[in-house]
Amino acid sequence: MTYRMETVQARQTAELVLPGVLIGFVAGAVAGGVALVGDLSTGYAITTALALGLPLAVFGMGYDLLLAAGRLRLGGVAPAALYWLVAFPLARAMHEILFDVASGRPISLPDAVVPFLVYQAILSVGFAIGFVWLHEYVFPRWWVRVRDHNPIAARYVEQYTRQAARMQRSKEQSKKKPPDGSSPG
Repeated sequence: MTYRMETVQARQTAELVLPGVLIGFVAGAVAGGVALVGDLSTGYAITTALALGLPLAVFGMGYDLLLAAGRLRLGGVAPAALYWLVAFPLARAMHEILFDVASGRPISLPDAVVPFLVYQAILSVGFAIGFVWLHEYVFPRWWVRVRDHNPIAARYVEQYTRQAARMQRSKEQSKKKPPDGSSPG
C-alpha cells in the first residue's frame, strides 16, 4: 500500500516539476543554438546546451516545488524575479564549471567573479520574465490535462479559473462605464 502511495506521489511531483525542468532544458538548448549560429563547433554547442540546461532545469524544478508548496505565488513575477535573482547566477556559475569539466580543462570561474555574478543577476530578470511567461501561457494546458489525478494541478487550474472570471467581470464592468468615468443614468 505504501509503495503504491509513494509511486503516486512521485508521479504527481514529477508532473508538477515538468514545466520548470522543460523550461530549463529549452533555455539550455537555445544557448546551444546561439552557439551554433555564432559559428562555434557542434561539440561546443552541445556542451553549452547541456551544461547550462541541466542547472536551469534543476532550479526550474526547485521553483516548481516551491510553487507546489505554496511558498511562491502562481503567476507572480516579483517572487519569480527574486528566486531567479539568486538561482540564475548560480546556474551560470555551474554552467561555467560543468563546461570546464566536460571540456577536460581545469575548473575555473571568470577572473572577475563578483562582476560576473552581478551581471548574471541583472540578466536574471529577463530570464524570470520569460520563465513566468512560459509557465503562465504554455503549461496551464498541462495542468488541465493532469488535474483529475493531481490535486495540486487541480488547485492551479482552479486559481486560473477564478482569475479569468475576475478579469471577465472587470472587463464587463469597464464596458458599462462611460468613457468620462461618470456613472450611467
